Amino acid sequence: MIRIPNVANDAGRSVAVVGGGISGLAAARKLRQRGAQVTVFEAGDRLGGQIRTVAVAGHLVDVGAEAVHASAPGLSALIAELGLADDQINATRGTSWLWTQRGLRRLPAGVGPAGPRRLGPVLRSGVMSAAGLARAGLEPLIPRRRLNGDIAVGDFVSQRFGSQVADRFVDPVLGSLHSGDINQLSLRATTPELAAVADARGSVLLSQRARRSGPPMSFGTWAGGLTTLVARLSADTDIEVRTSTRVSSVKALPDGRYCVQGANALVVEVDAVVLAVPAAVAADLVRPLSADAANLLGRVRSASVATAVVAYPRAAVCRVRALSGTGLLVPSSRGRLLKAATFLSTKWPHLDDPDHVLVRLSSGRADTPETGDLDDAALVARLHNDLVDATGLTARPAESRVQRWPDAIPQLEVGHLDRVASVREHLRRYPGLSLAGASYDGLGITACVRSGELAAMS
Repeated sequence: MIRIPNVANDAGRSVAVVGGGISGLAAARKLRQRGAQVTVFEAGDRLGGQIRTVAVAGHLVDVGAEAVHASAPGLSALIAELGLADDQINATRGTSWLWTQRGLRRLPAGVGPAGPRRLGPVLRSGVMSAAGLARAGLEPLIPRRRLNGDIAVGDFVSQRFGSQVADRFVDPVLGSLHSGDINQLSLRATTPELAAVADARGSVLLSQRARRSGPPMSFGTWAGGLTTLVARLSADTDIEVRTSTRVSSVKALPDGRYCVQGANALVVEVDAVVLAVPAAVAADLVRPLSADAANLLGRVRSASVATAVVAYPRAAVCRVRALSGTGLLVPSSRGRLLKAATFLSTKWPHLDDPDHVLVRLSSGRADTPETGDLDDAALVARLHNDLVDATGLTARPAESRVQRWPDAIPQLEVGHLDRVASVREHLRRYPGLSLAGASYDGLGITACVRSGELAAMS
């Protein structure tokens, strides 16, 4: 048995962080800064979770999370602390396309996951019908009702703007981001800014117009990909890391400590445990402690997704108009395997290659298992054919790389925040046991870092 000793003061607790993704690493770093002795246990053979960088056509490309929200206050402060700010590469500002029934249309300025902030660009976009535009324009006049609990983001947007805004903008943007159904995704968990408007009984358009002067959202990465952030996080402090070490149980001891057991004859006693793992894994680990918490965690569904990075010969695609933009979004109503494409060589200056154009193709949504039914060659072929139909591209891929992410994207469905709050309430009887990660506190690197840091301080 390994017994990790206590440090003399209260800040010197011994802590096991289960999960070496970005949430677990953020928690471990924060704990170490506070004086704890920290060991990270990762079931896989590498750190980073859904951050992974691979080589395609001689370039390092991310096949999981693609970028950091460079202007997010907490994350930008962390990047500066890690000494990575000066080397950060900012994404090129450019056009994203929507694949509509009328062909490709530019995503109107001011349209984000929560819908439009301005009607003018939407009016000029050609994406909506005259009737749909008229209905959307009535939003400031629609009666405003306070939410009772939670509601699906698609239902809320449809009530405020009409179904066309939900189907033609929110579905391809928010639905693609969360790999889910906007008519099941939680308003409070996925678009808290809209929930705040609803709670204030305000107009979405008028309230967002008032906030339009805020800084624009910007995205960044590094020449070595997002694994640069992972490497710096894990190397920044003297944290012990054990990869290929799956934790099988966490037991509460009579003295208030915890016994962590797992692979390779692992038995460790610690003062505290951070479970930075998906909800399904956490459910198995906490079941002996709280069946109620485990049952609630078991209700958090997940979507399996896959990414294919494809290199096309530049000479064969240089006349394809769509590739002048930074990406393509596909509404689920199109019935395609492709849900989104990122034109990497346009979006990222360091991936602007003279010989190849790199394109990242994404597939997979909740309740659509088709991605997992195809082998890599068939998956690339299907995604390529969808891109051909959308853009008119005629070249064949010169090189491709597929990355599958089974059960990777938690579905933050209606009532998610209340479920997570209930889980944490059930676990309150176990001081020092906390949860961190996307399954609980939201998708994206910024949310995961914040979740990990908060778990470290709980």
